[in-house]
Amino acid sequence: MYKDPKHDLKLHYKSVVEVSSAITLTLLIVMMMIFKKFDVYVDVRALDAPALQVEEIPITRTVKKMEVPRKPVIPVEDPDIDPADDVDIDLPEDFDLTIDAPPPPPAEDETVPFFKVEVKPQLKGGTQAIVDYIVKHNLFPEVAQQAGVSGLALITFVVDKSGVPQDVKIKQERPPDLGFGEAAVKVMQAMRFTPGMQRDKAVNVPMQQKISFSAQ
Repeated sequence: MYKDPKHDLKLHYKSVVEVSSAITLTLLIVMMMIFKKFDVYVDVRALDAPALQVEEIPITRTVKKMEVPRKPVIPVEDPDIDPADDVDIDLPEDFDLTIDAPPPPPAEDETVPFFKVEVKPQLKGGTQAIVDYIVKHNLFPEVAQQAGVSGLALITFVVDKSGVPQDVKIKQERPPDLGFGEAAVKVMQAMRFTPGMQRDKAVNVPMQQKISFSAQ
């Protein structure tokens, strides 16, 4: 029996398989080429960068509160006051209305600095009274006198309201430790002053006195 080669499937089976394999291989190559373009790209810098969150803050401004002005006080005429009762005082043209009030009187134990007191204390007998007292009572330090050394002492004290020196102290002594300071303290404790005056009242006044001792 004769078969037409066109209708014989066995004859075309081999060619169909070859064509199918070629098509499949071609598709695989095409797919590989397509997917090769989709490489994974990781940005390392993006991973290391800290996450930042941006918050939008509205811009504000300080509004100063307006002060409400006070209502002015309007004088109201009192119906109970008779204008005829007003008293007019005629002052001379040279009358000074800016006279300052007198200062208050000093306190009982007020102490006024020496350079501010109105009337300063005065040593009775002057500086000669100091010299006479030292000679009369032989207050020149013996050690310094034997060595022929001169010296001086600066004494501070407060002349009280009675003119008596109080709180007598040595402020300076040269040369030291030879007795000039102690001798000067004894002299000033024996002195008497006229008291300092402030607004016609006796006050305490701090003072200081330098006493020189000469060996010549």
